[in-house]
Amino acid sequence: FALRPTRPGAMAPLSDELARPLSVIDGLFQQQATQNRGTQLREWGEQDHFIRALELADEENFARIPCINDVEAAESVPPFSLVRYRCLVQDIFEPELYATTFEEVDKAGSVCRIVTSKYREMVAPAAGRELRDMGNSGLGQRGVCYCVPMPGEASWSRRAAAQWGAKGSFAMAGATTPPPSLAEVPATPPPVASKRTFAEADVNMEEASEPRKRGGARPAPENEGRQQPQAGPGALSALDPAPKTADEFGLNFPLPVEEKRGHGASTACILKLYDKDAEALRLCDTVEVVGILCINPDLANFDAPPVGEMFGDDARHPSTALVPRLHALVLRHLPFYNPMLPYSPSWLTEARLAAAFEQQFARVALAAARTAAVEELTRRLGGDALAAEYLLLLMTSRSFGKHGDQLLGSWSLNLANWPWNGAAVVAEAAAELVPRAVHLEVTTDTLEKRKWRPLKDFTANRLVASQLQQAAGTVLVLDETALSEGKLTSEGVKALEAIGILGTERQLTCDFSTYDVKVPLEVMSVFVSKGRSIIRAIDALVPMRPTSTPAPASQETEALEAARMLLALATRSPRPMQIPEETAKVFGEDFAAARRELGVPAELGHSWMNIARSFCLTHGVNELTPERWRAVLRLEQQRLARCKEDNLLTPQN
Repeated sequence: FALRPTRPGAMAPLSDELARPLSVIDGLFQQQATQNRGTQLREWGEQDHFIRALELADEENFARIPCINDVEAAESVPPFSLVRYRCLVQDIFEPELYATTFEEVDKAGSVCRIVTSKYREMVAPAAGRELRDMGNSGLGQRGVCYCVPMPGEASWSRRAAAQWGAKGSFAMAGATTPPPSLAEVPATPPPVASKRTFAEADVNMEEASEPRKRGGARPAPENEGRQQPQAGPGALSALDPAPKTADEFGLNFPLPVEEKRGHGASTACILKLYDKDAEALRLCDTVEVVGILCINPDLANFDAPPVGEMFGDDARHPSTALVPRLHALVLRHLPFYNPMLPYSPSWLTEARLAAAFEQQFARVALAAARTAAVEELTRRLGGDALAAEYLLLLMTSRSFGKHGDQLLGSWSLNLANWPWNGAAVVAEAAAELVPRAVHLEVTTDTLEKRKWRPLKDFTANRLVASQLQQAAGTVLVLDETALSEGKLTSEGVKALEAIGILGTERQLTCDFSTYDVKVPLEVMSVFVSKGRSIIRAIDALVPMRPTSTPAPASQETEALEAARMLLALATRSPRPMQIPEETAKVFGEDFAAARRELGVPAELGHSWMNIARSFCLTHGVNELTPERWRAVLRLEQQRLARCKEDNLLTPQN
């Protein structure tokens, strides 16, 4: 889906900005270094140059850049080329101190030029020359974080993202300019290391004042002299000893089943951030990065030490062959990412949203798209149209503000009295309409054995991922259907608390040993239970009334595609709902009547407003008229009647 038609024409050769970005950066640096002799350059217009050259002010042009997520084999992407990468920020590392510039000297010690090591891990001198450290004046700092592909992506979502980026893939496949080989790229790692980490930065100031030469000798590993254990198979558990290598640590995916090494969609990256972007990311942000893919075979060369010595005690420095480094030139925040509208909120203006709406629903009527979504969900939920309606409404929930500590616009759902064993079908049904849906089993066994809270491992200096660490906008199905009576340890109790806090407060609980850190994370939580959910503070409880067994997924249709676009549009621009005075009056009267007749709590009024907003969004409007409110009230009357019949009408309803 595009907001404007693509321009037909012959395939253009691959530009240097795409194929040899480091050569372009070095050329720009040398121009500025020549013009500003004696000035230490931190920025030289390189990011603006790439935005102009690739016309990235128009976000449609991001599709021209090859995307790691969309390739079958990660190794098919040429190293040191410009790539895109969509990801979840899984961990934030401390800022990295490194040497930004070096003096390139000849054999006589005369300075020939200044070279930069920005946007790479290592840098090589020209033949017959050496690199000389510039001391403290050459030091700089960059942000570092660990990123993984967004968990739980539906198959249609991956296809849609790849189709949007097909222009970039075709350009790479049909380019007349060959991709660079390792030997052609200035950043190719010779036996010279130029990066400096915090461990190397604690130097004696007297030593730092004397310029050092770096020639052909590779520096010793950071933890030389200390005995390191060999890597062992298997993933880290919260109770296991700290890992000593990245292999033992694993790729740290929130959902370990998605770890498929070598596959493009399963590529984890360590992201390096510069200048204004150095501190731009937060834990669990969803972003798209345009940057330089660095895969340096440094750990395979120079008589490499045993695996255990490669990483030292810090699992944040795996081989680039295992976890590539991506040096960011352009950063796009993509909250609630949806491939139907793969644009940042700042670019997706109201005018562009309106254009997308008209373009999509000129082919299929909005009402038909909504009906197709409800019918598909009804089939998958065993014929229960009311449960299907509430599940659809939940998929459009997104907060637009806060009142005190309470989010406005988002809510949670409990499908109670579930008649079947297992609730994977709920996640499968949701995955037909939303880009990400995850099914997690909640049992006494899984509460004890699985990771529910990201754990700070101070030995490895990493945040160990948990299965609750998802991308914002994910439909998270918490399956309690196999939950039985049993005794939980303190860890199990903490896991259950973390589930409840994420589901009801939209916050991810991270375990930092002596204290917890709560990170805002807005997922759409669906609790599925045999009776009532063990989590009590859920906004809407819908007892099931199926009339058949769940049906398999239907075939792709134009109406189903339109329903996906409807949900994408509904969650793109979170804003409050307009409530005319007449509607507010009717709402107050109806809620007062419900409190008298059914004894519902005052908090239900807040849930009603959120549900009503979702109802309006699924009809493509932003105003709650009296007629629309009456339609919502009919849904609520049916829901509360079911709760009363099943003796589930309690103050939490």
